[in-house]
Amino acid sequence: MNLKELFIVIITVFFLLSVSVHAQQTTGVLEPENDNEARLNRLLPPQEIIDAVGVTQGLVVAEIGAGRGRFAVHLAVRIGAAGMLYAEDINKASLRHLDNRCERWGLSNVETILGDITDPKLPESELDLIFVVSSYHHFRDPVDLLRNARSALKENGRLAIVEWKPWSESDREGTAPEDVEAQMKDAGYRLIRTESLDVAKPLNIYIFCSVKEQICE
Repeated sequence: MNLKELFIVIITVFFLLSVSVHAQQTTGVLEPENDNEARLNRLLPPQEIIDAVGVTQGLVVAEIGAGRGRFAVHLAVRIGAAGMLYAEDINKASLRHLDNRCERWGLSNVETILGDITDPKLPESELDLIFVVSSYHHFRDPVDLLRNARSALKENGRLAIVEWKPWSESDREGTAPEDVEAQMKDAGYRLIRTESLDVAKPLNIYIFCSVKEQICE
């Protein structure tokens, strides 16, 4: 083997190693951190939900109620380096954990925001999408919270709410569809579509736009 052939072999090996490392890192960041996350991911499959919402590369997204980042890491990987994720929560400890999680996996497209009960404190007119997953029924005042979030949307921005449908009136782990629709109407949104997913419990994905839009499809 001459020097030229040896050089080509070395370059090829380095390239294959870099691809392998990148693949391992991408897989690793999406792995659940513990048994509870693994259980929740089976109940609410992140990739299936993100696909249904229509999250794509390059979007600017805010997740309200991001917690420790179970969905945030999936969103960050999906939107890629050209996108931006604002991960909002009212729990400082959860956001510190999420910051450390992103630093560990090199997710530089995530910025955490400490909001409050009625104001998520999102940047004005920057967002393609506001994303809420399995948190809506925990909000103390969903109308004021999401009304105050509305100004963060771009002109054609969307609000996606992923929420369980309660089994019965006594089931507090979810919100009745008619309540979600009525509350978001009060908050200044118009429903575009609703999609149901066949998971462990009845689950709806609601896509809204701001009523200030002239065309909302």
